[in-house]
Amino acid sequence: MNASYERPYRPVDLNTTLTQGFPFVSMTENLMEEAEFATSGRASLTLARGDEMTVVLTVMKAETTLSEHRAPSAAVVVMLTGEIIFTSNKNKITLEKGDGVTFTGDVLHSVHATKDSSFLIVIGGKVSD
Repeated sequence: MNASYERPYRPVDLNTTLTQGFPFVSMTENLMEEAEFATSGRASLTLARGDEMTVVLTVMKAETTLSEHRAPSAAVVVMLTGEIIFTSNKNKITLEKGDGVTFTGDVLHSVHATKDSSFLIVIGGKVSD
C-alpha cells in the first residue's frame, strides 16, 4: 500500500471492478501538513467516487467549524481521530474515534472540531467537486 498520496490526486473510480486500500493514518498526517489546513483549519481529499457512492477523507483543526449545510444525499460520517460535534436541527452528537453518525441529504447540519480530527464521509450517489 502507498505511504500516502500526491497532489493532484485522482479519486478511485468505483464504476470499475477493483479493490483499493488506503493508508488513512499517513493520508491524514499529510492533509494536516497542507497549506489549506494551516490557513482554513480544514482540508479534504476525495478518495473514491462512483455512481453509487463517494468517499471523502476530511481533517479539521481544533476549534474549526463547518457551517450549516446539506449533503447531496444520504451520508455517514466515521471518526478516525479526534473529536467533533455534529449538530442538526434535532440532535447534537459528540463523535470520537470509532464513532459514526448517519443522516439523510435533507438534514441541515454543522460540524465543530473540539480537537484536531480526521473522519471519513461516505455519501450515497455521485458528488461533483
